[in-house]
Amino acid sequence: MFFIGIITNQKNERYVKNELSQENILFINDKTIANMKNIKFDAIVIDNKINNRNNLRKILSNTKYVILNSDIEIDLEVIKGLDTTIITYGFNSKSTFTVSSLTENNIIICLQRIIFKPNGEKVEPGEYQLNLDENTEKYAIIFTRILEELYR
Repeated sequence: MFFIGIITNQKNERYVKNELSQENILFINDKTIANMKNIKFDAIVIDNKINNRNNLRKILSNTKYVILNSDIEIDLEVIKGLDTTIITYGFNSKSTFTVSSLTENNIIICLQRIIFKPNGEKVEPGEYQLNLDENTEKYAIIFTRILEELYR
């Protein structure tokens, strides 16, 4: 069994629990990160800042995918030199998944380059239209879609 770790806020946790199967998802925060350092994660989503840099680096060092919100401030030294696939997302035009359009009810994200699923299957560049929920942050909707794309 593989595990996905998600570093986000509590509001986004509720959304993810409703959208994705919960059996293999573990939510990580500053209080729980020390207990997670011996778990081998298949993917880690970084959508919020973690203060314990050493434990974060230890977790990331055994992770296949790091899915990183490129719009948050993070010390990039924690991912430097890791043998992992980095997938970025956000409004930054250089992100792997970038926001190409945003309206009141929808967001369109664009995969800008090929990524590979854990089974080796290619995911080709393209656009994805996602419905916005007024009670959910845009970033949670985006990273949830990325996880669905990688693991379906």
